[in-house]
Amino acid sequence: MFGFGDIVSNVFDPGDLLGYRGGKNVAAANSSLDEAYRKAEEAANKNSDLYSQYIDKVNGAYGNEAANLDGRVQALKNLTPYDAGQFNYGKDIGDFYSKFANQRKQQAMDSITNSMANAGNMFSSDYTDALAAKQQALASEEWDKAFERYQQDRNRALSEFSTNANIGQQTYSNMYNKNKDLLGISQNAQDNILNAFGTYTQGLANNNSMLAQNAANIAQAKAANQLSNNKSILGKIFGSFVIGILGLGPILTNLI
Repeated sequence: MFGFGDIVSNVFDPGDLLGYRGGKNVAAANSSLDEAYRKAEEAANKNSDLYSQYIDKVNGAYGNEAANLDGRVQALKNLTPYDAGQFNYGKDIGDFYSKFANQRKQQAMDSITNSMANAGNMFSSDYTDALAAKQQALASEEWDKAFERYQQDRNRALSEFSTNANIGQQTYSNMYNKNKDLLGISQNAQDNILNAFGTYTQGLANNNSMLAQNAANIAQAKAANQLSNNKSILGKIFGSFVIGILGLGPILTNLI
């Protein structure tokens, strides 16, 4: 049968009529909670220091290159594409006729004239035909020579132009590729810093959230401990009152 003694034993601890032991237990529990929070806070501070060391190392490794990003973007923009322009050759065949051409022509004419004079044919059609044929032959020969010199000189000029154009284009390409590579290094450095900063801020946020959650959990645990202790004290005061009325004091004294 369920008696009054069972009710009393469920309401209060016979060994702690006034709740002193319960108060000490609550204080001890709260002290343990404080110590746990202190250790969590200490761990969080260490984590914060590690995150700071991490971001400092990343900045030390990539900061200088990342700082050059804007300058390298501008350097690439400022490059003017190389333009060799159009090949322009300002000479013609007349510039390559030999200055001795007229002298050679005159010598040939004199030779024909002397030959015809010696033969008594100065006034014949053979003489005029011979002169005309010789003049045409000489003109053709001089033109061929002039044209050959013209072609050689033009080809030389074109080759020189092409060589210089290739050198100019290669120089521009080298400079462009160099600036592009340097820009890529700066962009990669900035990406590394941004990624590291994301990791850093996320780590700090997680660290702070964990610390805040621990503080909230401990505060709730302390509040629960205090509430439980308050209820226990009230119950024990009521129990003591009942015990006094029923005269059970001597029995319980032996239990304390």
